[in-house]
Amino acid sequence: MDITVREAQPEDAEQLIAFVKRLSEEPHSSISLSPGEFTLTVEQEQRVLAEYAAAENSVYLVAVSAGEVIGVLNCRGGTRQSTRHSASLGISVARPWRNRRVGHMLMARAIEWARGTGVLKRLELDVFARNQVAIHLYEQFGFVVEGCRRQAMYRDGEYLDDLVMGLLL
Repeated sequence: MDITVREAQPEDAEQLIAFVKRLSEEPHSSISLSPGEFTLTVEQEQRVLAEYAAAENSVYLVAVSAGEVIGVLNCRGGTRQSTRHSASLGISVARPWRNRRVGHMLMARAIEWARGTGVLKRLELDVFARNQVAIHLYEQFGFVVEGCRRQAMYRDGEYLDDLVMGLLL
């Protein structure tokens, strides 16, 4: 199992779009997009990647195996002076690669990057309360539950609670 974690490049855009579309179509998906809602073009996705690359407090990471994107993690830092020290994190791993340490590799790299920015002091994320595997991963890295947004999402015919978790760097 040869896995590389690196910053996303413009040439990854097409694979990233396909990756997110597959995730949104999974039953009981743990992302907030429903099937058909992700409609970015390759050019738009490339602009998004360029915005991440240009910001000192943002990063877009991919986990790649045999040339295929198998996981993504993005941290988007605040754009205002009062929030630039904080970044919102999102992470997803392709179904066949779950429970194979891909998420752990992405999180470790992201936290190392965040600590090295000299800007970020806080990472935060939202996670479905039912996603115990993800919550356990985040807790392993020191994230703590800071709150619960009750019935924050509607997915698969039910309202879902969403936990807010944070890590002070």
